Amino acid sequence: MGDIFLSIRGRVVINVEALNMTESVGNYVKHRRVPVMIKENGGYGVYFVPSISGESIAHGFQDVLARIANSNKLPVCKLCDKGILLKSSNENIFKAAFGIDVPKDDYELEKTIIERCIVEDVGGFLYAHGERNVKRTSNFYVGYMIPVSEAIKNVVIEPQLQTRYALGTPFVSKEEKGQMIYYVELSSAPYVFSFDLDTKYIGKTTFVIDKPRSEVKNRKERIITTLNALQTFLLELMFGAKKSRFLPVVNWESIVIAISDDVWTVPSPFTLNYIEKAQNKKEKINYNTSLYIYDGTKGSFEETVINAIKDAKERVLK
Repeated sequence: MGDIFLSIRGRVVINVEALNMTESVGNYVKHRRVPVMIKENGGYGVYFVPSISGESIAHGFQDVLARIANSNKLPVCKLCDKGILLKSSNENIFKAAFGIDVPKDDYELEKTIIERCIVEDVGGFLYAHGERNVKRTSNFYVGYMIPVSEAIKNVVIEPQLQTRYALGTPFVSKEEKGQMIYYVELSSAPYVFSFDLDTKYIGKTTFVIDKPRSEVKNRKERIITTLNALQTFLLELMFGAKKSRFLPVVNWESIVIAISDDVWTVPSPFTLNYIEKAQNKKEKINYNTSLYIYDGTKGSFEETVINAIKDAKERVLK
């Protein structure tokens, strides 16, 4: 079975979105912001722009992974199965997730968790109880979604007035107005997207180095399931909050997906020429690397994703 490194970079326009909110101040709900630095006037300028955190994206992917794994009869713990990604962070959570006592040996603890939950196998965990710490690093990596460089100065965050009424019902007293006013910040921007997946350690223990590396028997099926989950995640953009009333308008402008036998990442889509940079990089550095490119003109975004994932699965099955 072949291990692969899959790297994805893209640009996606998301209009009227509230996908990643932070704190609420009274009746005002704020969109996440981050500082971004760009070159201007011979120096640098800093702008605070709307963003979507890597945690939000990672949660969405792992939720999809749990669903796909369930349909393929692969193990998912009780909590990850419900989208509660506490991921064996202490003894009580471990017992609630798996219904067994925590192994005393660190090697056996990691082995038990990855055998019984593909989400914690692929997405990692940190068991921290008392003075004991057992860590498994995630096998996939995501970055913040921020506006592309050309749009930094033109992006705005705008609060929208919302109201709820209770007039004409017995639930409003004379002292109450029967109306609740609140504000939700929305944004529209062309965002960058980044996602990397390294299959090398999926289904394998990694924490204890002085013992032979343990490997699950269904490792091939786990990797294929992870790739299927990634395809669904990309095609349906299954991440973010407040979709029940703020379902955004989404259009992928471009995407580059690289499939390699070793670590090979696509250059950042923050600048417009990232596709050209990826092609130039491949000419100089190549680990049996294949590029699947959608530039907004030829083919389609969906076709590009499906073909790339198909190639990745074929390499795994070699």
